[in-house]
Amino acid sequence: MAKNPFMHFVQDLEKEAEDFLRKYECADAIDTPRCIPIRDIATRLMSLDIVDTEYLSYDGSVQGAIAFTNGIIDVYDWSTEQNIGYEVSHPTLFVDADILNTGRVNNTIAHECFHWWRHRNYFNFKRTHENGTEFAFRCNNRTSHFGSLLGGQWSDEDKMEWQAKTIAPKILMPRNAFRKKVDETYKLLCSNNGLTKLSVTSNVIDVVSDFFAVSKQSAAIRMLELGYQEAEEYCSTDATNNERTPQSNKKGSTAKYHLRPITRIQAFELYFSNDLLKAALDTGAFHFADGYFVLNDSKYLQTNSFGKKTLTKYAKNHLTECALDFSVRLVPDGLMHGLPSIMYRSDSVFREESTFEANTQNTELFNKSKEFEKKLKRSQATAVTPAMWMKQRMDDEHWYETTFETKTKLDKMNFSRVQGGTHKFTMRPLVAMGVGLSLDLSEMEEVLSLGGMTFIKGDREHEAYKYLFTAFYGKDIDECNEFLQEVNVPLLGTQQRL
Repeated sequence: MAKNPFMHFVQDLEKEAEDFLRKYECADAIDTPRCIPIRDIATRLMSLDIVDTEYLSYDGSVQGAIAFTNGIIDVYDWSTEQNIGYEVSHPTLFVDADILNTGRVNNTIAHECFHWWRHRNYFNFKRTHENGTEFAFRCNNRTSHFGSLLGGQWSDEDKMEWQAKTIAPKILMPRNAFRKKVDETYKLLCSNNGLTKLSVTSNVIDVVSDFFAVSKQSAAIRMLELGYQEAEEYCSTDATNNERTPQSNKKGSTAKYHLRPITRIQAFELYFSNDLLKAALDTGAFHFADGYFVLNDSKYLQTNSFGKKTLTKYAKNHLTECALDFSVRLVPDGLMHGLPSIMYRSDSVFREESTFEANTQNTELFNKSKEFEKKLKRSQATAVTPAMWMKQRMDDEHWYETTFETKTKLDKMNFSRVQGGTHKFTMRPLVAMGVGLSLDLSEMEEVLSLGGMTFIKGDREHEAYKYLFTAFYGKDIDECNEFLQEVNVPLLGTQQRL
């Protein structure tokens, strides 16, 4: 295979940094001390997006990343304690959210900017000529400096990572301008107080690191590189350089697609395991329409000519006001994601996974649903048995024997038992009647309580039947049975022995 013509060789590291500054409107900064506007270079001159809200690893080992083209970057979601995918559609620079030191942030941006300047064409060539799938650099601070392959042989990626790591501080602290500032500061501190250079070196490091907006450690290392031996003792890692966010304060990833439509079956799997969603739907305040659970209010729900509940135009334009927020995240699908690598690959497989979280929108809607719950409850019936309760409602709805059979899939014998008012029904036929009568959850629970029954939390069959009175409110028995069959729960109807 022919050698990639865009593998950049650097002969003089200092000159390389100065060439970068000339390229990006900072030629004067080579000799005149000033802070390098590295963020402006990235966004304005390179047209890169900057994302600094994501954790790029769970242990802080990945400090930055640069996506040369569209793809999916692995990020760590502290709310679920797992890696998920962050999709980018534009060249994007990432700075790990755990980096709190401004100097380290700037060094990371400079590092990724150098990758963009010198290395993006290498990967463009690989993609177009070698079917390469690498689209982004993962800048890991634990990557070996002795080569990633057996025998200590450096790959092209190793060499490029070393270039960016070595040159980034030289971009932020150009040799001539940096020397001028260091000498000027030494002179100021020594001449006014009669002190030695060694005694004021710590203060010099403080001044120049603030001036160039770099970390103290980076400033000390740069001084030592340029011959200031007094700085050697300050080159070890300092506390502020490695300051990290306490784990208890780390937030979940924003790499999620919010207010996504969801199917009733997908929602049931979450309902079965998610206490907040269960509590919200169990208020009976939400009805399912057009892929969303929305507050049961005429402002948000309407009935079309076919008798089906649909969202109003207002609701569609104000989903955050009325709809529970189901988000979708991209979850790595395969063991390859667990392997350390310098590069992100476009052939990595992610699958979509629906989630329901206690974010501001869902919490506010849950609180609002508790108010709706009070309004939704009808006056309790005077009946004392489930059969009597059902008979009273069927009379109100003008049901006949044929109506009963059609709407409940139960037989004539069960209709006669309802009319008698004393038969002790089990849960399943009562649920079938509740579906046929379009009872809401509070009503269905009232009927069960009259018979000494309740939906048992954690019992999949009970949870599925309970779910019918929220997600399938107003749906006929056939549609409810289709759902029950899909989630492998016994169907409602005449096959039951009651």
